[in-house]
Amino acid sequence: MTSKLKHPIWSYGLVLLQFGSIAMILTSGAWWTNHWLSWSAQVIGLLLGLWAVHTMHWGRFNIIPDPKEDSQLVEIGPYRWIRHPMYASILWLLFPMLIADGDLWRWMWFLGLVLTLLVKLHYEEFLLKQRFSDYARYQQRSYKLLPWIY
Repeated sequence: MTSKLKHPIWSYGLVLLQFGSIAMILTSGAWWTNHWLSWSAQVIGLLLGLWAVHTMHWGRFNIIPDPKEDSQLVEIGPYRWIRHPMYASILWLLFPMLIADGDLWRWMWFLGLVLTLLVKLHYEEFLLKQRFSDYARYQQRSYKLLPWIY
C-alpha cells in the first residue's frame, strides 16, 4: 500500500537532518565527562543500540523511515517495550555530551535532533500503520522512546 505522504524528499530529508545534527553535536565539543552518570547513560545508549541492531539484523535494518517491501514487524528484544530503540539509543549517547560541554549552539543542535527524530518517528509510524495491519495493536502495548514514560 502506498501513501500520498510517502515521498523520498521526506524520507531522505529527515535522515539528512538527523545525521547533520549528530555531526554538529559530535564536532562541537567534548564527547564525555568524568562523571559516572554520564558514562552510564552512554553505555546504556550503546547497549540499547547494539541490542536493537542485533534484534533487527543488519539485512533488515533500514536507515530511512520507509518500511522495506519484505519487512516484518519486529516485536521482540528492545522492540517489545520501545518502538524506536535506535532513536532512544542516539539520545542516550548524545545527551551526556551536552552536560560535558553545554555550549548554546550544541543545545540548539540537540533540540533540532530531538525535533527531527520526533517528526521522523511519527512519519515512520504513519507508514508502518499502512504496511502492517496489527501495528496499531503494537502501539497500544509499547512506548515510543522511553518505557513507561513516552
